[in-house]
Amino acid sequence: MPFSVISNFTFDPQLASEYASAAFAENLQLLDQALGVVKSLSSGDYQSSLGGGGQFVDMPYFAKIAALISRRDLTSTSAPGDLDITGAADKAVILRRKAGPVKFTEDLFIRGLRRESVEQEIGRQIGNLASKEVRERLLQVTVAALDSLDTPAANAHIHTVYVASGTKAKLTLSSLYDTRMKLGDAYNRLTTVVCHSEAFSDLVLDTIGNYKVENVGGFTVVTGLPQAFGMRIVVVDDASLKTDPGGGDYQKYRTLLFGPGALGLIYHQRLRIEAERRLDFEAPYWRVLANFDFAPHMFGMKWVSATANPDNTALGAAANWDEAYNDHREVLCAELVHNATAA
Repeated sequence: MPFSVISNFTFDPQLASEYASAAFAENLQLLDQALGVVKSLSSGDYQSSLGGGGQFVDMPYFAKIAALISRRDLTSTSAPGDLDITGAADKAVILRRKAGPVKFTEDLFIRGLRRESVEQEIGRQIGNLASKEVRERLLQVTVAALDSLDTPAANAHIHTVYVASGTKAKLTLSSLYDTRMKLGDAYNRLTTVVCHSEAFSDLVLDTIGNYKVENVGGFTVVTGLPQAFGMRIVVVDDASLKTDPGGGDYQKYRTLLFGPGALGLIYHQRLRIEAERRLDFEAPYWRVLANFDFAPHMFGMKWVSATANPDNTALGAAANWDEAYNDHREVLCAELVHNATAA
């Protein structure tokens, strides 16, 4: 067993792991149900790139064959030229995370708390905060990857209306529509809007203003554009969605539009809790540590830095990402940069 039974109190890491796993899974399920765009994968699907303690996840794909369809000449006596089909690789970087170590003594339980209380509380906090970390890194990767997407043109998937002074350009139906059209004829593959609560308030006000209520033949008819064009709206106050460029009352907001399966969450090491009883001091104490590894990813983009297990600053640097697609419309995400009334 991984814990001592000499004391009256024993900390069971397996029980804490169950509480942590339940909270972690529940939060990620809620995230997935809300977004509907995150594809969870096992690192076991990519063992070739993880062998020997690898730090990256390679996801091969076929490159588009140039000029595959061409005119056929019935009178030609020349041999046709061969076309090659080649491969490329999408690439994610693995993040190593820990929770703790958390230290506590038995004095905590002398005050009347049950053994299960600390296992439940530590497990719950680890699970909740681990899932929050996953969400934050997914959105951070999204913003960084889109900043680096410059083919066929710079800011190919970013629509910017933000101003640093004057009349604020807020989240509206019109700006949301222009952002969808960044994907051209694939615009309707964007099904989910993720925005800050302060931006959502502006969208609601704009939506109300666009509705028209008329009385026709005794019936009340509501016309106008539906809110977000039928897309699901997810409101989350994430740090990646609101930044301060030094403009005081002109905070910069980002609203993200996603399509199904736009993001990937690849597990390299599932959430695991370990505990030990220590006798270093006169008051014996317990130390609890949790580890988990994951690779947040946007499909169609790739990690190009040689840096393994990057810190959050490096993960969010656009220079560390590049395209990994045949057609930019394969990246099912677009971004609107705008102001908000609140700040």
